[in-house]
Amino acid sequence: MAVHKVDLKLSRDLKRFGAFDIDACFNCGNCTAVCQHSSDTARFPRRLIRYGQLGMVDKLAGAKEAWLCWNCRDCSGTCPREARPGEYVEAVRRYTIASMDPTGISWLMYTSSLFLVGFALALAALFAGLLLSESGTPAAGPLDLFGFIPFELIHNLGIVVMVVMGLVAVTSTVRLVLHLSRTFGPIGEQPEDSAQGNTGSRVVSAIRDVLDEMVGQQRFRTCEVDAEQPMYLRPWFVHYCIMWGFIGLGVATAIDFLFKTLGVVVPLWYPSRLLGTVAGLALMYGSAITIARKLQPGDKTQSRLLSSDWLFLGLLFVVGLTGFALEVMVYLPSVGSLGYAVFLVHVALAMELLVLFPVTKFAHALYRPLAYGIYRYRVPQLRREAAPEAGIAS
Repeated sequence: MAVHKVDLKLSRDLKRFGAFDIDACFNCGNCTAVCQHSSDTARFPRRLIRYGQLGMVDKLAGAKEAWLCWNCRDCSGTCPREARPGEYVEAVRRYTIASMDPTGISWLMYTSSLFLVGFALALAALFAGLLLSESGTPAAGPLDLFGFIPFELIHNLGIVVMVVMGLVAVTSTVRLVLHLSRTFGPIGEQPEDSAQGNTGSRVVSAIRDVLDEMVGQQRFRTCEVDAEQPMYLRPWFVHYCIMWGFIGLGVATAIDFLFKTLGVVVPLWYPSRLLGTVAGLALMYGSAITIARKLQPGDKTQSRLLSSDWLFLGLLFVVGLTGFALEVMVYLPSVGSLGYAVFLVHVALAMELLVLFPVTKFAHALYRPLAYGIYRYRVPQLRREAAPEAGIAS
């Protein structure tokens, strides 16, 4: 008989991470019935709720459902107890991110607004101070960004940040994989159904499924709660703009550093310039729509955001806005000191986003495709579990 770790404080802890009131759930099963993605192998979100109610912290930390859910809010809109199951799943994701973080920063950021504000301001001030420590005198006329802050300083500082936070991300990811492996079984274990192919073919199939999900977001698009809205306001499209806007800005920056001569103003149709402009607009649009939607009062299906989530969205919007502003300013004959101030803010906040990557909601960009890939590897489309876990999901 399996032995599970029970934490009597789990329900209370989850409320600190944004869960509305899981005690209001009386296991009617309505949320699982209406979920487009619920199946024998992934029961949304009932199984997660039962884990939380029973204090099964080890099962909750390794639950695949937390990362396979897109928070479309179908379940919250039909819950007879208004227990907001979609909001609960969001809280489970925050709790898991904090539990995987070896530094403890994530836990403090999610549970203490005072720490969050102080930490965010300290990071911004630190990066701004480091960048200004070797800054030159702003030149009159067209912007000379790397004459103001040397490229080598930005490059070296970025490398240090990425290495340090990369180690944190790797450690957190390994811990998550270990927890997920307890749910799926050892990652290299062959499924009982030999018809599912060898390890190599299942790896290729899982990677293809993850890429299909990232590019097409087919599972997210099947959610029906906002089906009556125009496409540009639907949650999947807004999320799509944020995700690919951020990725596009990263790719545009990499192209500039690798192939463009520093300080040379290129035409608007130059590949990296065009990509950066489109990506910046997409990032601003997605984050602005999300912020506006979360500010709308009275919609009980909308999950509430914690202070750390507002910080993440705010940083995304400001980084996108300042980046787009710089795209415009480099073509102007003269912008004065404003352009250099915008550049300083843009670089400092972009560095801060890198620091926050493994310890905030941003980490789901890594955890979600990883968990989905493992799920598709271990549970191919034709494989079905024999029966739900007794006493938990049934």
